Amino acid sequence: MSKKFRLGLLLIFVFGMGMFVVQADDNSDTLPPSFDDGRLNAYDTGAPVAVFDTRDEYAAVDSDGLATTETIINGVQLLAWNGDSESAYQVLFVSRATIEQAIAKNSKSDFTIAKANGYTLNYSQSGWFWITTPPDHEGKVYTFSWQKDF
Repeated sequence: MSKKFRLGLLLIFVFGMGMFVVQADDNSDTLPPSFDDGRLNAYDTGAPVAVFDTRDEYAAVDSDGLATTETIINGVQLLAWNGDSESAYQVLFVSRATIEQAIAKNSKSDFTIAKANGYTLNYSQSGWFWITTPPDHEGKVYTFSWQKDF
């Protein structure tokens, strides 16, 4: 075989394997890392606070007249992480009743529902909540928003 022919075969093999490797790594179904504990900001693994809709179960009757339970959102809870003790602690809790009262009496488009420890729960009349945290050691403030679903 000629040198040109062997070199051509080698190049075809190398390029062919390169395309195969790229295709093997291209997996668009892979999801980013996340928490599976029910937090609303589950895909933000670097968040300084976990945001939860807290829930209660109530006795109910279904459409067939059978006893069942319904799960109802009863508030919004923010938990901050303490790296030293490796534990989370509550920095803000706002009940559903407080949220609904604030929304009913406020006509401003954006307003703060509650604040504590430098954390705020805010609402926009367009149907979105958002939280803010106190500035970190670099002066950065974390914000997260989600659509109201109760």
